[in-house]
Amino acid sequence: MRAAVLPFALLLMAGASCSGQSATEEITFHSGPFTLVGDLNLPRGRGPFPVVVFVHGDGPNDRTSGVTYPPIMERMWRAGFATFAWDKPGTGESTGEIDRSRLQHQRAQIVLDAIAVLRQRADIDPEWIGMWGISQAGYVMPRVLQQGGDVAFMIAVSCPGVPGVDQGAYLLTAQAVCAGLPEKDRNEVEHLFSAVERARTYEEYVRLKTAMADYPALGSMGDLLSVRVDFIRTQEDWHLDDLAGDYYWDPMTVIETIPIPVLAVFGDRDTQIDPVQGAEAYREALARGGNPHSRVELVPGTDHNILLSETGCLAERRRRSRDGWRNYPSGYLDLIEEWLTALRRLR
Repeated sequence: MRAAVLPFALLLMAGASCSGQSATEEITFHSGPFTLVGDLNLPRGRGPFPVVVFVHGDGPNDRTSGVTYPPIMERMWRAGFATFAWDKPGTGESTGEIDRSRLQHQRAQIVLDAIAVLRQRADIDPEWIGMWGISQAGYVMPRVLQQGGDVAFMIAVSCPGVPGVDQGAYLLTAQAVCAGLPEKDRNEVEHLFSAVERARTYEEYVRLKTAMADYPALGSMGDLLSVRVDFIRTQEDWHLDDLAGDYYWDPMTVIETIPIPVLAVFGDRDTQIDPVQGAEAYREALARGGNPHSRVELVPGTDHNILLSETGCLAERRRRSRDGWRNYPSGYLDLIEEWLTALRRLR
């Protein structure tokens, strides 16, 4: 993946004078068992600069996340912000493997350690370190704040406004709708997916799983999401979930307490997290916290990555061309640049 994006990265460097970027430095840092390698990109001008730390979503993302990050980063450089993004553990030049049972906390610690590295640099303003994060970062960034991260601002893109169990239920139901599930059945199926995970007895689990057989569209999802709705665990294999675990943690309990500026952006055709619920959850949480200089936007015609999309379905995303993965609406990129520019004037 890294080799595949190199020509585009070099093209960016060649156009640095018009993009707002002046220099790139590769940085290696350590976090627990992980060695992380990434790029610090500085804007034109004289530092110390404010900086945006990139927090990946799920999956094997590298420091440019294919071709999706550079157009966003370019707008940040134009606003006078540096950017720092690294290859996730086990991806690109970074080593180690995230423990899924400790995912939120391990990933949050990596961000905290990256911030600590940046604070030691003379070309970075230690009081103006913020985060940009997408998708799963919606659980990681609040953990950073909860674990004592001294962060000046946050940009949350397609970040869930519910616990992981409910986000997963929305994802599965939305893909079922993409596969032909009637809209009238949507709420009931989403409830079933969520209730299965929260079942308190094996008998309840079997009853809920069996009810899924009433919805034929769910049977066509196996190849798409590796989900077998007709598969019922034996009583020996089934276990009672810990409702106090990370899967059931609501990130809004942190968002409603933070005093920093937040920009939250959602694509209205997102089928991976609920964009309408997410936008409303962020609005309510930020209002409860009296959060200053914050903004929540729902971008029309876009999917989980705020890319222009007809359906937002995973099947469409998997057919997307390389150019399609850079097909941001100009309004989204303008929003980032304008919000950061206005934020910088507050200094």
